[in-house]
Amino acid sequence: MIIDLDLQMAQLEVKLLRAQFNSHFLFNNLNAINYCILQNDNQKASSYLTLFSRFLRRIAGHSQRDFVKLTDEIETLHQYVQIEKLRFARAIQLVVTVEPGIETDGVLVPSLILHSHIENMIWHNLDARADRGVLTLAVQKKSGKIHILLETNGASSETTDLRAKPGARESKLELTVKRLQLLNERHGTDLELRMTKKDAFRKIIGVDLSFSPFASQTLP
Repeated sequence: MIIDLDLQMAQLEVKLLRAQFNSHFLFNNLNAINYCILQNDNQKASSYLTLFSRFLRRIAGHSQRDFVKLTDEIETLHQYVQIEKLRFARAIQLVVTVEPGIETDGVLVPSLILHSHIENMIWHNLDARADRGVLTLAVQKKSGKIHILLETNGASSETTDLRAKPGARESKLELTVKRLQLLNERHGTDLELRMTKKDAFRKIIGVDLSFSPFASQTLP
């Protein structure tokens, strides 16, 4: 049973990594760095390459672990947003708020759990106006559970429906939900991810990751 669960986790993690880091992401960023070099903007090219390599190194490290500190997960999101800002040359902002009393160094979350969703928001939901691209990440505690809410100020569109269409490959949301279910089975946690809508008029799309706090020493 444990072997089957480990195999399912390994197969699912491969699917998630493929979904999160497709060839377009790698090639587009490498092409953007090359463009900076061709434009003799060596300083920008160097900064871009340094940030990109650090991001990939962080991703490689986190992908080997089930859980990481929330502090590290937030830093990963900040790095990703910085990369997208350089590539698109637009003002994308990630605003993080943490409820007083919550120590992000003491909160564990599934590694890379929010990356695919912040990527989807930047590509499909973020306000296209250069000065209004704002993503918000709020860490709160409600009824004894930690809630991590990730939202965008962009309007909703058909592309925000992350459910897979008949015959289509599994969406990032579905893969993430399956991963959380397996983590819950393996570690006895109560991780849950759901879609949220902050404003019915603007149809702001967001995700809410909720779970009871747990410490690393409680994990098997």
